[in-house]
Amino acid sequence: MSGFTGLGGNIRAAGFLATAAPHEQAHAPRLPGPPVEQPIRPDRACGRTVGFWLISTLATLGAVAAVSAHTLAHHLTARTDEQIARFSRLARDPATPPPSASTLDKNCLVLVLDAEGRVVERYRGSADLPAFPSLTPARLKAYATRARPSAFGDSYRAQVAHLRQTKDTGGRYVVTARTTTADRRAVERLLQVESVAALPLLGSVLFGARCLGRREVRERRESERRLREFMASAGHELRNPLTTISGYAELARVGDPAYEPMRQEALGRIATEVGRMSTLIDELVLLTRLDLGQPLQLTCVDLAQLCRDAASAARDCHPDHPVRLLLAPGDHTVTGDPLRLHQLVANLLNNARVHTPPGTTTTLGLGTEDGYRVIEVMDNGPGIPRELSARLFEPFVRGEETKAAGSGLGLSIVAAIATAHGGTVALEPSHQGAWFRVLLPAPA
Repeated sequence: MSGFTGLGGNIRAAGFLATAAPHEQAHAPRLPGPPVEQPIRPDRACGRTVGFWLISTLATLGAVAAVSAHTLAHHLTARTDEQIARFSRLARDPATPPPSASTLDKNCLVLVLDAEGRVVERYRGSADLPAFPSLTPARLKAYATRARPSAFGDSYRAQVAHLRQTKDTGGRYVVTARTTTADRRAVERLLQVESVAALPLLGSVLFGARCLGRREVRERRESERRLREFMASAGHELRNPLTTISGYAELARVGDPAYEPMRQEALGRIATEVGRMSTLIDELVLLTRLDLGQPLQLTCVDLAQLCRDAASAARDCHPDHPVRLLLAPGDHTVTGDPLRLHQLVANLLNNARVHTPPGTTTTLGLGTEDGYRVIEVMDNGPGIPRELSARLFEPFVRGEETKAAGSGLGLSIVAAIATAHGGTVALEPSHQGAWFRVLLPAPA
């Protein structure tokens, strides 16, 4: 906390709002929320979300299964090749005793072939081994030049080597082979285990995606409802001045000199309604631009001077509504758009003036709290009805007693400006009057 312990507490301690409850003197800052959401336009949001998550999960699980299966297969192949190469060095030496079923691995096979590829001797580690593919003389010569074992069909990896030549073994080849059936089954079992293990995860993702999709549908419907209400309210607000202009325009067309005073009054009312409609359109355009996230004119803004100017302007324009200014000591600069921030403060002061009787004092305060600049606007007027509080920052929301005052966009613009600056605005609980609290991030 930097020189500011809550404007509400300072005001009430000075006796300005003595009727307020003591427990309201300190409030933790409200951190900025997400940017203003735009309406969700695409149809079938639920199905698309579920499909996206399902495809993403399947792709991820498939990739994990493929990588793990490839890694296991590569490891088993390397182990098999190492065993084949080691045994091949022994088998091609005529001095090595012939292998037997007791000395051979059950998955190994040793063949001695003549130069034509005919089997001269055969040694099996197991009688259940699959048949070894036949080899032509050309293939024998080609395989004998390879330094590493090769695949032979789908069932074997083997290495072909020239048998060291003696008078009995001249021109013969020794084939040291190992069946890959067991390795292939190990990889298949791994894939089966991964598939079974993935089913609960896939079900959880599918369930979560469906819930997320339903939430998107609800958000889309709520957004569409707000858009319909906004368009209906905007149309109503624009229709009122147009109807008035149309009526007074007909009156202004009367050429009888006897109606000249009424004609001049009609022209004045037309000008007033045109100005009102122009202001409404400008506010609608501004609100739309802020919601769309269009860039602000950012610079270093002294909020203390800005609040002085806003309070002075409010006093000059409406002397029947006193404005009290409280500035806590310390630095009050922020990075922001000075025009929009001035509009934020002016709208809050104007809102207090419109909703309170003449003579009501409005207090504008500025301070720093937990890394945020805090702007507070408080009044001791009648306050805001509880049923209106939840929708207070929505466009065209106004109290019944002030339906004819303003456009109903002032607080919506305040919220949009605060959000565009990475801050928040909230209506704080108060036993008397209204208490608005704006948090803006302090410069780093």
